[in-house]
Amino acid sequence: MVKMNLHPSLGLLLTLLCTLGQLVHSESSNLRPAPCHFNPLCLCTSTYLDYGYVTCNDVPLTQITPGLNDSNVYTIEFHNNGMRFIQVRALERTGLYKLIVRGNPLVKIHDEAFFGLEKHLKELEIAQTDLYEVPSRSLRHLQHLKSLNLSHNHISDINADSWRGLESSLRTLILSYNFISSLPRGVFNPLTELTQLDLSGNNLLDIEPDLFLAGPSRINSLNLADNLFTNIPYHELAPLKFLHHLDLSYNSIFELRPSELRDVRTRLTLDTLRLDYNRIMFLPGGSFEFYSSVNKTYFNGNPLQNINADAFYNAKIRELYLVDCKLSSIDPAIFSGIEDTLQVLDLTGNNLTSIPAELFEQFHSLRSLVVKDNTLFSLFDREVNVYDNSHQQNLVDFDISGDTNYPVPLQEYRSMHNLMKLSVSRVPKQVITAEDFEGFNVDLEEIDFTHSHLRGIKNNAFRHIRSVKHMDLSNNFITSIDSNAFQEVGHSLISLSLSHAFSKEYGALSNAFFTPLSSLKYLDLSYNSLHSLSESTFSDNPELEVVELQDNHIGSIPRGLFTEFNHQRLQQVHFSFNEISHISSQCFSELPHLEKLYLNDNRIGRIDKHALVDLRALEELTLKGNKLRDISYEAFQNIPSLRLLDLSYNEMNNFDFAVLDQVGRLSNLKVNLSHNEILALHKNLSYSDSEGSNIKILDLSHNNISHIGEEYFHPVINTLTHLYLSHNSLSKATRNAFGSLHHLEWLDISANNIFDIDFDSFKNTHRLQVFYIHHNHLKDIPRDLFHGFQQLRIVDLSSNWIRALPDNLFSHGIERVSLSRNQLAVFPIQPFTQGASSTLMDLDLSHNYISNLQSPEQFSRFKNLMRLDLSYNRIMRLDDSNFATLPHLAFLDLGHNRELAFEPKGRSFIGLDSSLLFLGLRNMSLGQMPELPLSSLLSLSISGNRLSSIPAEIASNLSSLRSLDLSHNDLTSIPMIIHALPNLKTLSIASNDIGSLTNLSLVGGAEQLLELDITSLPLNLFESGTLSKMHSLRTLHISPYASMRVINLPRLLEHLRGLRNLHVHVDGRQSLGEELRGEYPSKMRNLTLSGKSLRTVANHVLQGVKFPSFQFTLHNTSVESLPMDQMLLSAPHIRNISIDVRNNSLTEIFNPNTAEEPGTSHRVFLNELYLAGNRWTCDCDIGWVEVWLRKVRQYRCRYFDPAAQHALPPVCSALNDDLRLAACHNKRDEPLLDVLKQELECGWGAAAHGPKVTLGLIVTSVVVLLLARF
Repeated sequence: MVKMNLHPSLGLLLTLLCTLGQLVHSESSNLRPAPCHFNPLCLCTSTYLDYGYVTCNDVPLTQITPGLNDSNVYTIEFHNNGMRFIQVRALERTGLYKLIVRGNPLVKIHDEAFFGLEKHLKELEIAQTDLYEVPSRSLRHLQHLKSLNLSHNHISDINADSWRGLESSLRTLILSYNFISSLPRGVFNPLTELTQLDLSGNNLLDIEPDLFLAGPSRINSLNLADNLFTNIPYHELAPLKFLHHLDLSYNSIFELRPSELRDVRTRLTLDTLRLDYNRIMFLPGGSFEFYSSVNKTYFNGNPLQNINADAFYNAKIRELYLVDCKLSSIDPAIFSGIEDTLQVLDLTGNNLTSIPAELFEQFHSLRSLVVKDNTLFSLFDREVNVYDNSHQQNLVDFDISGDTNYPVPLQEYRSMHNLMKLSVSRVPKQVITAEDFEGFNVDLEEIDFTHSHLRGIKNNAFRHIRSVKHMDLSNNFITSIDSNAFQEVGHSLISLSLSHAFSKEYGALSNAFFTPLSSLKYLDLSYNSLHSLSESTFSDNPELEVVELQDNHIGSIPRGLFTEFNHQRLQQVHFSFNEISHISSQCFSELPHLEKLYLNDNRIGRIDKHALVDLRALEELTLKGNKLRDISYEAFQNIPSLRLLDLSYNEMNNFDFAVLDQVGRLSNLKVNLSHNEILALHKNLSYSDSEGSNIKILDLSHNNISHIGEEYFHPVINTLTHLYLSHNSLSKATRNAFGSLHHLEWLDISANNIFDIDFDSFKNTHRLQVFYIHHNHLKDIPRDLFHGFQQLRIVDLSSNWIRALPDNLFSHGIERVSLSRNQLAVFPIQPFTQGASSTLMDLDLSHNYISNLQSPEQFSRFKNLMRLDLSYNRIMRLDDSNFATLPHLAFLDLGHNRELAFEPKGRSFIGLDSSLLFLGLRNMSLGQMPELPLSSLLSLSISGNRLSSIPAEIASNLSSLRSLDLSHNDLTSIPMIIHALPNLKTLSIASNDIGSLTNLSLVGGAEQLLELDITSLPLNLFESGTLSKMHSLRTLHISPYASMRVINLPRLLEHLRGLRNLHVHVDGRQSLGEELRGEYPSKMRNLTLSGKSLRTVANHVLQGVKFPSFQFTLHNTSVESLPMDQMLLSAPHIRNISIDVRNNSLTEIFNPNTAEEPGTSHRVFLNELYLAGNRWTCDCDIGWVEVWLRKVRQYRCRYFDPAAQHALPPVCSALNDDLRLAACHNKRDEPLLDVLKQELECGWGAAAHGPKVTLGLIVTSVVVLLLARF
């Protein structure tokens, strides 16, 4: 070993350098995203030569910003940008490690898009786009790519060449939720390094016997969930010697060991086997004979009724999950062979009436037993001597919660001497005392008493269990807690949940029982009836980090409730949905770590001076949905890190920037003032010239602003980057209002009453990138409006009265322009300079009066144009090669030009054969199909014409076509062309003159369809086998045809094994009843009902649903009353449902929620509900919505999880905002959410009608038990 002797000075220097490096790394890892240099609308974690992690989410982009190539980047994320393609060598000099492109309408990726990343890119995600094939030619140069995610696309075919170039590097391949129906032999053979393969959510019925025979041999994780498998493919999986994780959940598997399988020689050795939500009803002995071991095995959600002895014999199972099955008894013999290995057994949600005592006597390794939500009448099925049961002492986690289990005295658990977690819901005593825990394990760490009907906790109740860290007492009826109740756990208790724990009579919160809790970090007191808090309520809880007090009746927040001295660690405080009327001085001050403060949806009308002071860490302050009219000066002082101030949905009539002169100085501050009552923005008289605000994003949309005072925006001229003023009453845009906003990048003044715009309105606003002024009354645009704008990319001038545009209006850099719904008579060539023409990619000219198109020579200026919409114009003729000089044109819409004539032999489309992907020819009075020599075309819409037939030979020129819309024509039969289009996936023949659909109508060409629309046909015959061969069909649009006297849709769908989405459009019928009676395909998870003629929906329309998570949509109907409660009672398989009934004629909807919380077995929990656009009668019949919302906030919208922090799900805000838009017709169209908060109080019990179900279960169980004993 060689020793190196360093000079002391050199050693000191190296030490200093290492320390400095660590500091720099620490600083960089904690950097907050800031606007990027290459495009300030994107955010970067570094702003120097290395951009770090770049996010461009919700930023309008037509392509990847070229400026990215000027610096190194670690990760880039593009989400919801409207980006249709990735240009050549877009990232070649970035050294990029990871690229994420999600939620964009990408169809194809250029072959050279990733050039320059061959040695750098390791992870690539292109998900939720419109890719229809693996972009193999783009990927083949990525020699070091390890992870490829192509999930949620439209890929239907893959082959071995799809992975060329990735053979020696790719380890993770995700192809989930595509449309793959078959896996060709050897498709994955080249991927020798592949270890994880995800094929979930496809249309796989089986896999080739030798699929994995020649590789890849290293796969250890295989996900085949949510496909169409009916058997476990043992033979096919046998070559995977390293397979450890196998997921076959949400398939149609009936048995583990088919009788015909006799020669399986290789036994699987798995760590995880998931078979959740299949159709397994019976496990015979030896069910696991093809497994040598399975550590974790899941059968959740199967209709499993019987398990024979030795079913799991020698499977070496450690964790076994049998949740939400139909087991009424458990014989210990079924676990024969795994007595020494079984550690976790979860039997939640069955029909068990007792627990076999042998589970404790014979199972030496059992550590966790969960029997939640059963119908237990006793802890054991016979008398046992628990004191002599040594094996019972091994149990660490025991859960017997659930309101259908019989009350068990707590003392029956005392022999579980190693118990660390106990969950119970019903106990005989309603008051907890110290004697209840006598003899318990003193190291018990977690205890859960939810739904236990508790009414009190006595002094020193937990003195025998002094190590408890987490305690949940939610959903009880507590009327008293003695002052020393938590005395002995004060040093150990970290989280305490008392959500909906107190009775309604418990209105004032005493600090006495909180006093001992010196280590408490998380406290949940939400959803009670608390009216008041004292100043000292939390004064003895110095470790508090999160306090949740939302959904109470608190009228005021006492000064000193939280103080710097007592609450140094406080991070989040939640007071939303209370009755707080004002925020007093010094209410929140000098809390050094407070990051989030939620005061939304109260009755706050006043915020006093110095109300929020010296909150250096505060990042988010939400005051949404209050009654604020103004805010006192100096109400907010020294809040430098604030990133979001939400003041939307208040009653503010003005806003003065002086209010925020000490706010957000160190952040990118966003202020939301939308949905207020501001009529005018007057000059900020309180501001001095030396002061300024740091507001970056200001939202003033949805007010009634008609005037902006001179220099109103002066305080933010050097900071404001985003200004939203849409949906106001502005009549003019002037320089005084907008002309000095030097850093403005995004301006939205759409949906106003603007008639005039000054030529110098934006004279000094030269950094503008995005400009929306659509839905106004503009007739003319000044010639120099955008003079000097070098960064303008997106302009929307649609829905105005513009007749012509000045020359050279747009300069170099413009990418997307919308001029739709104006009065243009001429194609606007001259408004685009030569430079602008060369960068323009998207041009929308629909809904104008254009009659002639320019010559190909003039079109040649638009060499990068990708999308051109000319629909709804008056174009008469297309010349030869009209678009030949547009080499990149991929999207062309010519629809609704009723007199347009094409050149013969497809000459109008010369030059587009290799580029055009989408073509719209709707409503053009076509009597015959035009010739379309477009071999690359993917989508063709030719609906609304007069086509009576379509020659099959046309298909030869449309070989790539995947989507064909022939709706609203004069077809009398299924056109033969569909049989000649090998790649066709989507077909619409709705509203034609087709009178019959027979068993042969769709045979031969439609079997590969993924989506079919056959609504509104005048059918007199619909044979039962018409759809029987369409196993890949995912989405079906169909009608209960009025011309047929009797029709049953479920019977017509019985062979559609892959169907997931069913849309029933009703014409000519007022009700839906027998038409939807029967069983739906097992994969169906979305039902939409539409049609103005529909007035009533029968109770049983969901009876045949088998999928556990369901979406129900009612759209554009005349239904006034929706019996969702009865509809869900007749749907025993649904566990979670989302309901969207926006834009109907509804006045009432009944409560579908039967579960107290998500995941409750045998019950339904309503996940989402959207109600806007109806005429609601707001009384207690709809009052359940308020209570349901509380449950959603309690369980789905947790701001803080004691185990792991996470962001508030976006759906939570969306649900509240929808209820702000939903109107109460009988309350002068007041917002439903306001009426629920202020007028209706219909009780907690209105949110679930589960007790009837509970009573039924208990009665049934009693009968079963009595019969068994006799």
